[in-house]
Amino acid sequence: MKLSRGKETTITVESRTVIQVLALVVLALFVVGVIHAIVQPLTLILISGFLALALNPAVSWIASKLKSKSRIRATGAAYLMVITFLVAFFSFVFPPIVAQTVDFIKDVPATIQDFKRNDSSVSKFINNYDLESEVDQFTEDFGSRFQDLGKPALSTAGKIGTMVVSVITVFVLTFMMLVEGPMWLEKYFKALPKRRREHQEVLAKKMYRVVVGYVNGQVIIAAIGGVFTTIALFIASTLLDVQINAIALGGIIALFALLPLVGTIIGATLVILSSLFVSLPLALVMTIFFIIYQQIENVTIQPYVQARSNNLTPLIVFLAAILGVGLGGLLGVFLAIPTAGCIKVLVEDYYDQRSTVK
Repeated sequence: MKLSRGKETTITVESRTVIQVLALVVLALFVVGVIHAIVQPLTLILISGFLALALNPAVSWIASKLKSKSRIRATGAAYLMVITFLVAFFSFVFPPIVAQTVDFIKDVPATIQDFKRNDSSVSKFINNYDLESEVDQFTEDFGSRFQDLGKPALSTAGKIGTMVVSVITVFVLTFMMLVEGPMWLEKYFKALPKRRREHQEVLAKKMYRVVVGYVNGQVIIAAIGGVFTTIALFIASTLLDVQINAIALGGIIALFALLPLVGTIIGATLVILSSLFVSLPLALVMTIFFIIYQQIENVTIQPYVQARSNNLTPLIVFLAAILGVGLGGLLGVFLAIPTAGCIKVLVEDYYDQRSTVK
């Protein structure tokens, strides 16, 4: 095939080249389609692998205490403890929050009418701008609007079902990885030459310690956040003479704080909203508390604990978490720090190998 530009330039393109380019384009589109199709399964496998690494120390310890040394029984025992803890936690935390939310919604119309009748800045604003009819209409419609909250929930049943299937898949995959993982690793290492096998085993142990150290460090950070939040809520509610379940709300912070950097923000939002349902001054106090605590956690507690757990500098921990947010959202945040630790292990090993060769 020839392309000409006047009498000066002639470009010759063989048909074979055109076919190769088209084939590459088709192959690229196929690869992109395959990657897009398997992103969800790969994500579930990645989460399961990470959870298996995190739970493996507990499973190994339980197995060592059993007469049979069975990893299946040890994994089942570990699962039973985790599920029992989660059920107890959610049963303790969420019912009072739901009750407070329902009471708040029921009291909104009466609260609005009180504001309207009282000689306050809000009532003066309503009277000055002739908003009485709009306020009355909003009050009448408020209850009926929230009575229909179940209808939108039905439209999301499909998404909830998908989430439940994903959670069950992760539980099953994690269980199977915990039971069979050591066996497959042993087979993999045995297939390697002796010298390479020893080197690979050392690298695997170092990266394993990174992941376990990360999990332990994040649990410590979550516990610190939960304890300080509980103390702050207890003191603030006592001084303001209001009733609130400080322990339950502190548990919410501990749960969400397992996510680096952003977890405390999500938990703090829920705690502030729950406080708002009880008392506006309490919500303001907790907002100030979380603004201060979040800065302290992000700058000192989070980088310091994870730096000690993963042998990373606080700067690398902070940068890894930020990059994780941009690349993978909440999942990226959760995996960014241990990934950075594993990359550090590989880089150090690479330079050690080069120095040995020289």
